[in-house]
Amino acid sequence: MKAIKVKIYPNKKQAELISKHFGCNRFVYNFALQKTVEYYQENKKHLSQFAVMKLLPKLKKEKEWLEEVHSQSLQQTIRDVDSAFCHFFKHQAKFPRFKSKNNPKQSYRLPQGFEISRDKKSIKIPKLKWIKFRDKFNVPKDAEFRNITITKDGGEYFVSICYKTNEAPKEKKTPTLDKTLGIDLGIKTLVTFSDGTKIENPKHLKQYKEKLTEEQRKFSKHETKKQKEKVNRIHKKIRNTRKDFLHKLTTSIVKNQNYTSYSMEDLAVKNMQENNYSSMSKAIGDAGWRMLRTMMEYKCKENGKNLLIIGRFEPSSQLCSCGVKNSKLTLADRNWKCSACNKEHDRDILAANNIKQFGFRKYLEVGQTSNIT
Repeated sequence: MKAIKVKIYPNKKQAELISKHFGCNRFVYNFALQKTVEYYQENKKHLSQFAVMKLLPKLKKEKEWLEEVHSQSLQQTIRDVDSAFCHFFKHQAKFPRFKSKNNPKQSYRLPQGFEISRDKKSIKIPKLKWIKFRDKFNVPKDAEFRNITITKDGGEYFVSICYKTNEAPKEKKTPTLDKTLGIDLGIKTLVTFSDGTKIENPKHLKQYKEKLTEEQRKFSKHETKKQKEKVNRIHKKIRNTRKDFLHKLTTSIVKNQNYTSYSMEDLAVKNMQENNYSSMSKAIGDAGWRMLRTMMEYKCKENGKNLLIIGRFEPSSQLCSCGVKNSKLTLADRNWKCSACNKEHDRDILAANNIKQFGFRKYLEVGQTSNIT
């Protein structure tokens, strides 16, 4: 399953109807969430999505404005609530929260009833009719469209189209040590490769910090809708520049024909960001480690490359090539000298090479697919 996101350009009437869909779906989401929580508190059982859907006809009679939006979008919203609870009970996500109309990003989903014209670069959305989009539409002609999600972010509208293709996955080559590239993630240096190459961290948040601080200061004095949108636009700009940089970086890594496998650490990013207000937590979030890992996973899969994952507690930066471990190494030590062989090490390059060795060794020891994603 793949997805493509395109920017759409609705007219004033269509934009108003999209806003109604956002409001109605947000209301139904909160209604379904409240009913599910109340039912569990009373019966200690989970309320199924089908039981909540049976309440929709009565709810529409009480709230007549719900009739103005597409019914399948409301049903999909109830499915989303059920899915959110399933992820929570599987310990894959936090407890579902009520949605707020003040969230700068609003969305709703449609499972069917839409049409896409490749030639006219338009998409027909139920209740909205045809809307133009200008982005590239690099989707195979035999693609089977599954659902669409309409979003509003920073005053702009987008449609994410989920589709399935009949393309057979590329066959992966057997990992070999000389064709494996070790990847070490950091803050100052975002990525260090086992071949000695380093990619500096662009620090996207720092680039816009002065402008963001100025607009936030104005918003604290005058909490107007217009000023809030200005702040949201800066945050959106930061997100987009970070995502664009990581896309280009990961594509250049995976498209490198010199390597068939890549080895990375399984970093506990969420645990590292427990203190959301610390400078380290902000720096990790701005670096986008989790996003980089996700991109590497699906791009390796698409291009027939292997991604070897090692444990987060491996002494990647402390272990000398001679086998001696430097347990006294601190984060402040960027270079160190081995007491046994007197070899000098660049901490990051050493870590990348050890990650490469650990990843390939684990592949040989525990099986051919256990640490490959």
